[in-house]
Amino acid sequence: MSGAAVAGEHTVDHRLPSVDGVEPPRPRRTRRRPLDIGAVVVLLIGILLTTAMTIAANLVNDDNEQSLLEQRTLEASTVLNGSLPTIRVPLATTAELAQGTGGDVAAVENILVSATGEGGPFVGAAVFERGNPEPIDVIGADLEVMARPAEEIEAMIDGAFAVDDFDVIGLLDDESPRLGYAYASKATGGRYVAYAEAALPPNRRQVIQRDSAFADLDYALYLGDRELGDALVISSVEDLPITGRRTDTIVAFGADELLFVTSPREHLGATILSWLPLALAVAGAILTGGAAALTERLLRQRERAESLAGELADLYANQRTIAEELQHSLLPQQLPTIPGLEIGVRYVPGVEGVDIGGDWYDVVEVDEHHVLLVVGDVSGRGIPAAAVMASLRYAIRAYAAQGDTPTTILRKLRALLDVGRDGFFATVLCGVVDVRTREITLANAGHPNALLVGPAGATFVTTEVATPIGVPATGEHGAVTVRIPDDATLLAFTDGLFERRGQTIDVGLEHLRDAAARHDGGLDELLGRVVADVVPKGSDDDIALLGVRWPR
Repeated sequence: MSGAAVAGEHTVDHRLPSVDGVEPPRPRRTRRRPLDIGAVVVLLIGILLTTAMTIAANLVNDDNEQSLLEQRTLEASTVLNGSLPTIRVPLATTAELAQGTGGDVAAVENILVSATGEGGPFVGAAVFERGNPEPIDVIGADLEVMARPAEEIEAMIDGAFAVDDFDVIGLLDDESPRLGYAYASKATGGRYVAYAEAALPPNRRQVIQRDSAFADLDYALYLGDRELGDALVISSVEDLPITGRRTDTIVAFGADELLFVTSPREHLGATILSWLPLALAVAGAILTGGAAALTERLLRQRERAESLAGELADLYANQRTIAEELQHSLLPQQLPTIPGLEIGVRYVPGVEGVDIGGDWYDVVEVDEHHVLLVVGDVSGRGIPAAAVMASLRYAIRAYAAQGDTPTTILRKLRALLDVGRDGFFATVLCGVVDVRTREITLANAGHPNALLVGPAGATFVTTEVATPIGVPATGEHGAVTVRIPDDATLLAFTDGLFERRGQTIDVGLEHLRDAAARHDGGLDELLGRVVADVVPKGSDDDIALLGVRWPR
């Protein structure tokens, strides 16, 4: 199983150099004696070959430049799409936390302050309640949307509930142009909308730094799918629309979309390729030299293709690193220190693909004697799965802060997710630890059972397994209470730890049980050895592993 504020500064105008082809020189008409038939044939063949090679070189150059431009545009749009979580996650978290706490300003204020602080994606943010154009809380700079009539603000709030992702509001004609983002709570009966604004430069122009990975491109970004002046978000050029060699693509942006238009600032391929037509025209009478020159250029293009393949491999590796860092940013940055209790975790990303997964763990200190442990897994992969995971994780934290039991938490989560509506479901194992009595009360929504490892061996804890979150269910969740013996460790995990292609689940679970039973020692050492023994070559899926024990 398994976001982007656009801002800029003053612009430097970089114009695209022309790469027009060069016509072969025409011989002057002078009175000369007729050429021998052999010379005429050689001349005609030379002219034909030179013309053919010049035209072919122009076509190859044009095709190569267009292909490279389209590839660079795809890379740039991928980076743009990868920044969406910086918008979606804080807004989704704020909306769902506001819904879960009934609009408690103090509960959501820290999230909004962090998102609008130095280095945050927004300059100002607010929380609205449906039916009320006045915000219940405002953080950061004054909001441009508040200058709009009340009926427009109410329409903006209603519009956020009508879409599945954050809604984009173009505040492009204001004195201080901005993009507004509105995200409505997806809970049943949701009433709250998290809203934020990202500032754009006054002239909507942006400087491209020379050391940028995309310094060889000029671009223009429009809100919507049409190249309209009043829909311009930001650009790197003064003269619009962009002309000459160019390409465009549609980038999904929340519930809306952006038109991304690009043009090369310079020759994207090998520089020598732009001069090939002229070189062939000048050297057309020397067919052998022309053939040699063509061969040399073809070889250089092959080297360029190999170099591009290496760059693409590096880009893939960088994208994977970014995905892993983004996944870790959605997980707890540190575990709470619980006197009298030892807690350890492992998170291992899958070995295939660059999409982030929906596996997570969490440890929440309820009070000085009780700790909530959670391990969960959202179906699917990618940014949407990660957003669902973040929403569930923060919702669980909100419910834990209310003092809810594991069974109550799982029951409330069912109101947040529906596989028919959202396209996702999640398995969750939720347990409250009583540090004094050494007992854990577990509730299970379709998740693998925890493993109890002790001196006498390892056994799986039997729980009342209910249907996953998001799947229609009847009846209440049941809970079981387990007392942890001396020198024993409880391990909770996601299915990436034991599921393998071509192998039944029972075989994978037995392999895990045997591996855990073979090891003794500290908790951190046990977690590391279990992962190394069970998945020595890595798992196709992400792995989340959480262990708890009472120190000896």
